[in-house]
Amino acid sequence: MDDFERIGYWLLAGSKGGRNRAKILSVLRRKPMNSNQLSEKLKVDYKTIAHHIELLEENGLLYSTENKYGKMFFPSDSLESSKKMIELIKKVMENE
Repeated sequence: MDDFERIGYWLLAGSKGGRNRAKILSVLRRKPMNSNQLSEKLKVDYKTIAHHIELLEENGLLYSTENKYGKMFFPSDSLESSKKMIELIKKVMENE
C-alpha cells in the first residue's frame, strides 16, 4: 500500500466523517459539482460539505476549478487511477 492509499483509508474508513467523504467522492466520480450542489444532492449541511472537500483537496483526492463562486470539484487523476481507492469508496458506501 502506498502513501496515497494510506491517506485514503484514513480519510474514508478510519475517521468519523469517512462515510460523508465517500459519498462526496462517489457523486463526483459521476458528475462534477460545486459545494452547494453537493449539499443539496447529499442533504448535508453546506459547511459540513466544505469541511470534507477541504480535507479531500488537501490530501489529493479532489481538485477544483479556480473560480471562487461556483467552484467545481472533480476526482483527482490519482483517485481515478487507483483501483484500490475506488473499491474502498464502494465498500464504505455499501456499509451505510
